[in-house]
Amino acid sequence: MKIAILTYNVPHRKTFDLVCRLLASGHKDITLFALPFEDRSFKPLFEHRPPVVINISPDRMRHNFGIKLTVCEIVYLEDHFKEGRYDKILIGGCGLLPEELIQFRIINSHPGYLPDVRGLDALKWAILKGLPIGVTTHIISSDPDAGEILARKIIPVLSTDTFHSIAYRQYELEVAMLIEAITIDSTNNFYQDYNFPTYPVHKRMCKEDELAMMIKFKQQI
Repeated sequence: MKIAILTYNVPHRKTFDLVCRLLASGHKDITLFALPFEDRSFKPLFEHRPPVVINISPDRMRHNFGIKLTVCEIVYLEDHFKEGRYDKILIGGCGLLPEELIQFRIINSHPGYLPDVRGLDALKWAILKGLPIGVTTHIISSDPDAGEILARKIIPVLSTDTFHSIAYRQYELEVAMLIEAITIDSTNNFYQDYNFPTYPVHKRMCKEDELAMMIKFKQQI
């Protein structure tokens, strides 16, 4: 199976973990597409994404793991994906993609239980609004986090949990479900005929809402 992974042209934790698990699962034909990274320099009150603990760039992964690497701009991706060159295209990390790429059924792993929690800071919004905490794999569409759902799982909140323990379990599930998603297609998709309601897309959570979120979380545990 030929697998393409969209990522940033900088060290990226989720991409590194995804590549390692794919290789360990026996997938060898992997190509990274490293896209420009835009540093928005946003500093939340409560970090919920794992840090980049291993400073390995896409180029070093290419050299050390024996995988392929293409460094390019988003506008050139369509040329690379034409003619069914890849069996599956996964998102390790990238920004919004142009509509021209929707035809290639690109798979994303969203840190939220769709369609309830769309957009950014999904974990935090789920806690603040009392929505399910989970992970969803889906096909990208022109509407953010509204494409065909492949699989979704709820993460139970335990009495021993902290905010960061839940966040890390969610991250681990994101990577695991992204790998599982490569075996799901239109012929065995449980959610194919579901007609989900439409919910709003959340933006980055402001610091006032972050404080309210953490207070609510501590009250629930």
